[in-house]
Amino acid sequence: KVRFLKYDFDGTEKLILVDRTGKPFRFDGTTFEQLSSLPVDVLGASFVVNFKNQLFFGKSNLLTFTAPYTDNDFTAAAGSGTISLGAVITGLIVFRQQLIIFTESSIFQLVGNTIADFQLQPVTTDIGCVDTDTIQEVGGDIMFLGPDGLRLLSGTDRIGDFGLGVVS
Repeated sequence: KVRFLKYDFDGTEKLILVDRTGKPFRFDGTTFEQLSSLPVDVLGASFVVNFKNQLFFGKSNLLTFTAPYTDNDFTAAAGSGTISLGAVITGLIVFRQQLIIFTESSIFQLVGNTIADFQLQPVTTDIGCVDTDTIQEVGGDIMFLGPDGLRLLSGTDRIGDFGLGVVS
């Protein structure tokens, strides 16, 4: 399954595509090319999102991100990095200035602006998303398929405070 992301870091709209098997592809409107000089953690990535002007790639249990405002700089000195979640990532979505990371048994949020202050915080370690394609923003909430049915990741009035509820 091919997943894609539209982004613009330099005034040119681009697409990046991941397909779970090979190198990500980039299309800038005229040129379609594979990204080169990638870390092994990005080859065969299943997911890609733009969070805080960095591309985040999800593969297995690893979340790998580029340096700010780049799509192919994976050097730590420039601000890229890798975060291990301990469980296979089943989906990524950006919601209210946070990156929400789903696994089959847990949900995490990544907050912060750069590698210097990124913090991975658990939303819940009791339930996760069992089907990637069910993660959608619906009416200001995130809906996903959990092991017990459709669920909402509901933000309350306090930023960062979440409540889980089953959709009826």
